[in-house]
Amino acid sequence: MSLWLWLVFPAVTMSLGWGLRGYIGGGPLGAMIPGAMVALALALLLNRDEDDAALLAAFGAVGVGFGGQETYGQTVGYSIAANTMWFGLAGLGLKGAVWGLLGGVTLGVALEHDRYTRRHLWTGLALMIFGTWLGWITINRPKLIYFSNRYELPREELWAGLLLGALLWIAWTWPVSRTPARFAITGFVGGGFGFWFGGLLQSLGRQFAPLLMKDYWKLMEFTFGACFGAAWGLCAYRMRRQSNPTPMAPQSAPNLFLALLCIAAAAVAISEKMPGRFDYTLLGAVLLAVAWESRALAWQIGITMTTCAFLIDLGENRKLFTVPVYWLCVVAIVAATAWWISKRRGVVQPLLLLTALSVGDSLMKSFGPNSGGGRMQFGVQGTFVLMAIAVAWLGGRLGQRLDKRVAFGD
Repeated sequence: MSLWLWLVFPAVTMSLGWGLRGYIGGGPLGAMIPGAMVALALALLLNRDEDDAALLAAFGAVGVGFGGQETYGQTVGYSIAANTMWFGLAGLGLKGAVWGLLGGVTLGVALEHDRYTRRHLWTGLALMIFGTWLGWITINRPKLIYFSNRYELPREELWAGLLLGALLWIAWTWPVSRTPARFAITGFVGGGFGFWFGGLLQSLGRQFAPLLMKDYWKLMEFTFGACFGAAWGLCAYRMRRQSNPTPMAPQSAPNLFLALLCIAAAAVAISEKMPGRFDYTLLGAVLLAVAWESRALAWQIGITMTTCAFLIDLGENRKLFTVPVYWLCVVAIVAATAWWISKRRGVVQPLLLLTALSVGDSLMKSFGPNSGGGRMQFGVQGTFVLMAIAVAWLGGRLGQRLDKRVAFGD
């Protein structure tokens, strides 16, 4: 396969996922959308089997979700003001780089899962949690280096905690394999440059061409996701000649009810039970440990939990939970997704399912009940649809090529 496919496919996939994340689900649960999508794109490029793809989907979703705990709205505000533009852009670049660093080491561990034991994983997660707490308590909480507004509705930042947590996890994985560090470094560069450059485009556009485009924020998100995805695609391209991990022993699929119960418990935990600023870090560590033990539950974490999150966001945002039928629709869609994922075959289908559900959710949010619509929404939603078609075409084409390789024993 040519280099352009390794760059374009994950770039388009993550750009779409990031644009959707900014519209149908903020925070760490929303960030699981681009994480799961780009992980499945890389699984296709690297010709990984279903079990590997399940682990990648879960680790990609949760790994990128970690960075979703960062606050950057006020940092963007600094970046679009002429007198604070470079300060704001520096903050965006740093936060994007940290996002890619932690997401990269998480994804890298999944890619080399046969070289790490349960002890390696649990110790690495414990170090990551400790580092997140230490960086938060020593730098972020006292606002020693701060990229939000100190005087007007100050936000509690977490970038230093995530940075230290990522560095400790990278150091722990280094003696066993360099792959987590490579994906962390390329994520650091791609995420940092992508957020910085996307912020620059938004700032210059708003200052000098305000009538050219109405939604420069969305341009920033698309740019961030594209650079981030392309960086990981390049890293995957450089490891394309490595042999795939040793196939795992067949696992007995857990009861579907157990899968749904775990997903529901995770959703409740993140909203009600987890203490502290970095609650998703604690939840994410638990989800990664679960995914490591069961590939069936890994699929549910990567696809079903992500779907459940943006359906709930839609109901809360558009006040649809006052309508009993919406509750029934959410339960039905989540249950159907969980059932289908438990029966699926191949890697392309879960990617297409997540893409279709997330774009459908976005269309519902724009043009469904209590939406308001608007011409700007037609432009954004049209872009989502076109990008989804591109993801489906590239993913289908790649899947057919891999099927032919398998058929001919290549």
